[in-house]
Amino acid sequence: MSNEFDRVVDALPGLAFTTREDGSVDCVNHAWCAYTGHSAHQVADAGWLSAVHPEDLSGTINAWKNAVHSGQPYRKELRLQRADGTYRWFVSDGKPMRDDQGMILRWWVISVDIDEQKRDKALIARTLAEVSASQDRLNTIINAIPGFVWSATPDGSVSFVNQRWCDFTGMSLDEARGDGWVRAVHPDDAGPLAQRWGALLQTGEAGEYETRLRRFDGDYRWFIVRAVPQRDAWGAVTCWYGENTDIEDRKRAEMLAASRAIEHRLSEETLSKVRSELAHLARVASLSAVTASIAHEVNQPLAGIITNASTCLRMLGADPPNVTGALETARRTIRDGNRAADVIYRLRALFSKKDITLESIDLNEAVREVIAMLLSELQRNGVTLHPELADHLPQVKADRVHVQQVILNLILNAIEAMKTMTGRTRHLHVTTGLDEHRQVCFAVEDNGCGFDPLDAERLFTAFYTTKTTGMGIGLSISRSIIEQHDGVLWACLNNEAGATFQFTLPPVTDTKEGI
Repeated sequence: MSNEFDRVVDALPGLAFTTREDGSVDCVNHAWCAYTGHSAHQVADAGWLSAVHPEDLSGTINAWKNAVHSGQPYRKELRLQRADGTYRWFVSDGKPMRDDQGMILRWWVISVDIDEQKRDKALIARTLAEVSASQDRLNTIINAIPGFVWSATPDGSVSFVNQRWCDFTGMSLDEARGDGWVRAVHPDDAGPLAQRWGALLQTGEAGEYETRLRRFDGDYRWFIVRAVPQRDAWGAVTCWYGENTDIEDRKRAEMLAASRAIEHRLSEETLSKVRSELAHLARVASLSAVTASIAHEVNQPLAGIITNASTCLRMLGADPPNVTGALETARRTIRDGNRAADVIYRLRALFSKKDITLESIDLNEAVREVIAMLLSELQRNGVTLHPELADHLPQVKADRVHVQQVILNLILNAIEAMKTMTGRTRHLHVTTGLDEHRQVCFAVEDNGCGFDPLDAERLFTAFYTTKTTGMGIGLSISRSIIEQHDGVLWACLNNEAGATFQFTLPPVTDTKEGI
């Protein structure tokens, strides 16, 4: 068997082994060997039967053979010998594993220790046998038991309930006899309870179920109802004994935990909506900072359109008309119109409210588009731009608009940091590349005023700002966006002057994704 399969078998709870389709053992877990003291070689084939108690051996062999021959699940209570020679009770379950055609490939058998349960059942049986000799003594003992105790005939008709049942429900023993006790069951639980009780009566097996019972004052409380059959020497059910335990407090705790889980999920959803609104607010807030650039970007093509249109009219109005020149002028008009439309489209996308849409993008191209919108802003503030974009940069899986929002915010912050500078040239370095971990990196480096080293992390806290204007949400939103893309955004001070803000994004590793 493979090592991985062995590990799977070892991980099974209880004493476990697997067999071939003919029922011969081919793999056993460490728990079986540790309990029995037998090696895997000794357990192989039919060797596992050597651990079965002699009194249980014949029945175990017959049950196992019947299961293997019929293909039906195997179940048997039996005693297995421990390495020190003592026996403990186990319930052994075996299930076949089949292929697509239904053919059995192998069997999985797991044995779980039930010795304590058996001892408890035996103790209960002995106790009930002892007290059954005297009805008065039986009633005295049962009425002293905390919880509700009852008995029923083999067909399920209740013959006795203890005084605690009567005190809780307000019913007398005569009112509860037969099926009168059903009147204390919650209407929503009566149907399922009747089905469960009927199934136990049919199979003759012990079982339990949860239901709500009405108190004498009309309130309902949750109970777990347990029923155990009493059998004669031939195995026939002679009566049923039951016990009801109040689990109302447990149920309330479970409902409270579920309610808190729902509240937590709703609070997470609310927080997500707030983050989305703040991200949109940050984009809109950035709009005022690039107004001059927007005007410049849109006015240039519009001015060209007006000039070309006037020239075209003049050429067409000449005698004779200059059709060739007019056509060329019309083409320039169309070009400038498309250019203006493209600028408006990019601005609309950048400041629109939308969810993240991931796609493979060229980070260099995204950076160039943002720089193109900010050229006038850079010139107006006397900033010298130094773009250093790496060649052959891998694409990243990202939302173009959201990443461009981060780039825009970092560049605008850098420009703002250099506004108060005097006596030296304002330099802004915008770079892309791969870091030592092969992550795609973007950095904005300025030679402005920098920041207090103690503020390195607080800069990214919502509503914290070192500027006299602004809401202090730009960097917080930017980091949130990058982290949503499985990236990292941080800041550091430069050696000489200013600061560098940079982020990394994982590259697209699958070439098909990048197409």
